[in-house]
Amino acid sequence: MKNLRANRFVRSFLLPFAAVLWLGFAGCTSWKDPGYSVEQVVSIERPYELRAKLSNGSQIELKSPRLESDSLIGAGPNDPETGRMTRVAIPLTDVVSVEVKRSDGVKTAALAVGTGILVIGGIALIASATEPDPPPPRVSSGSGEPISCPLVYSWDGTDWRLDSGTFGGAFLEPLARTDVDNLEFARAENGWLRLRLANELPETDHVDALDLLVVDHAAGTEVIPDGPGRLHTVGALSVPIAAHDDHGRDALAAVRSVDGWGWESSPTGRDTSVTTDIRSALELEFIRPPGTTEATLVVHGSNTPWAGWLMQEFIAAHERDADTWYAAMNADGEASRALGEALAREAFLSVSVQTTLGWEPRGLVWEAGPEIAKRQALRLDLAGVQGETIRVRLESVPLYWNLDQVGIGFPAASEMTASSAQSTPGLPSTPHVRVFEPKSATMESDGQDVLRLLSDEDGIELILETGEAAELAFQVPPVPEGRVRSYLIATTGWYRIHSPASDAPPRPEVARIGTEPGAVSRLSVARLNEALEALDARATRASLTAFGEEDR
Repeated sequence: MKNLRANRFVRSFLLPFAAVLWLGFAGCTSWKDPGYSVEQVVSIERPYELRAKLSNGSQIELKSPRLESDSLIGAGPNDPETGRMTRVAIPLTDVVSVEVKRSDGVKTAALAVGTGILVIGGIALIASATEPDPPPPRVSSGSGEPISCPLVYSWDGTDWRLDSGTFGGAFLEPLARTDVDNLEFARAENGWLRLRLANELPETDHVDALDLLVVDHAAGTEVIPDGPGRLHTVGALSVPIAAHDDHGRDALAAVRSVDGWGWESSPTGRDTSVTTDIRSALELEFIRPPGTTEATLVVHGSNTPWAGWLMQEFIAAHERDADTWYAAMNADGEASRALGEALAREAFLSVSVQTTLGWEPRGLVWEAGPEIAKRQALRLDLAGVQGETIRVRLESVPLYWNLDQVGIGFPAASEMTASSAQSTPGLPSTPHVRVFEPKSATMESDGQDVLRLLSDEDGIELILETGEAAELAFQVPPVPEGRVRSYLIATTGWYRIHSPASDAPPRPEVARIGTEPGAVSRLSVARLNEALEALDARATRASLTAFGEEDR
């Protein structure tokens, strides 16, 4: 009798608890009357979704509402025949009142736990409460922490704030790159700005150069880097009017704004032998302003902890040959770059746009690391796109990304390369970008001066072992009158992932990664299936152990 009760406990509590993390955001929102006019609601709040009550007693829900002359314009219900959105125009004189969707902050915070943490942490938690036989699938090595890249902290005037995980994916020396990232928390005091560069993970960080980018631009705009380091200036973003993933789940609420709760692909119901199951996708629709031929896609998100575990697994899978493999790859730039390109094709976020010829690729959103969300831009060529709607498809390895916001800037604004961008006289809308090297750089442990190691991309590196950190100071000029300022960091380097000592031969996945198309995606799904099965089995086993003696 107790065994039956224990199984019911597991399946009625623990597994549904896991499932609730994959439900849509709808349960955390409700319609609220803001208490003021439709003109004020639309122009001040700029809500993603609005419900209008009309004078004839009916009501209608509009996405991306805006005001044009004496009418309320927005995307209405999809046409039942075509499935496309419809454009709705309502005279303001017919609108009695409006309501907007507001989220419950407490519920949102409760759902902010990622499924990657659930799958990994759930196995560890359950395994600790039960016997080790049978063992759970191997999902980690070494310290058991997700690996990634050097961490950058900004001084906000009161405390250090984690602001960037830099050059993610550069885990081999030939893959060293310059990564550009926004610093949201950096604040200058008396003309000085302070940063902290730290290695808190099981790896060795090689930092060749580090510069601060000071960008002065017009109010109401923001400056966002793309993967190669070009800077894009965008104004207010247009939010999607629809978003669904490859499992048919509505993801719209999760990606419409930066609120700390984002979309992750479902890890369940995937078969490694089915091509569509080993990839995850998110399709979004945006209203297209008439005559627009290009746009700037903005993605605010990070890689999941699961992505970190998979990378750690790939290195650990080399077992006793890990050091030999690292040395060989670092000496063979061509082989390293081929591996990096193969991983990028699968693990980066592939972006496509639907045209008259079908889905056409438009580029990649680069790896972001799991520590903190990164804001990245990508120029979209809209050639071949017809009609009032832009459909965008984002695709990657299942459970590899957490996307907090996806938006589009219209029209696409100026683009420049961070390393060579200069101000343009006579064009006040052009951002003024200046590059500053640190004035001081000292190790926290012993005060050693390491400034010369970071001054240029010269191969002379600052090497940080686990637990080491350096503090940097930059002298910055005042903000020009009539401009607002953004700080970004440009960091050049790579990192070596530590692998535990082993006498075992390399595992089979080593030969497949980088040479077999879809190998990373297939490995991810296989590990997810093993982890979820272990989560179910271990939960059942733990509950039987906990309650088995009581009902005999």
